[in-house]
Amino acid sequence: MNDLVPPAASETGFPPPFRPESPQGTGGSCSRVGLIGCGLVILLLGAGAVVFLFKAGDLFAWAMTKFEQQVIQALPEDFSIEERQRLEEAFRAATESVREGEADPFALQRLQERLRESVLEGGGKLTREDVLELITTLEEVAGAEPQETPSPAAAIS
Repeated sequence: MNDLVPPAASETGFPPPFRPESPQGTGGSCSRVGLIGCGLVILLLGAGAVVFLFKAGDLFAWAMTKFEQQVIQALPEDFSIEERQRLEEAFRAATESVREGEADPFALQRLQERLRESVLEGGGKLTREDVLELITTLEEVAGAEPQETPSPAAAIS
């Protein structure tokens, strides 16, 4: 039965647990530092969210400029000057529509899929059909009625 009694302080060199003489934590200083730290993190996250809300249009415009450059580099050889101008205008109109908050969210999702398929996964040259689908999607984001583009075979005849 004596095995259940905790050893005396002289046997271990440490006072037994729950003894009034045992040192107690200062209580509160750690939690105060934690609250201040958490408050600062929340404040920084809130400030970041506000900045993002005001700069989201600029961030989108920057990303669209990069995508446009990649698409232009990958254009097929049979792409006409008029179609290139239409592509540039579609990029410009879509970017402006997003900045003004007038973009169709479903069209934006389709645009994201088209850009991923054509630019990121395409890997090289784009087909004429890929670019025309991208132009149509950009025009939908801008809220414009997509134009009909004649095929090169129809233009010859």
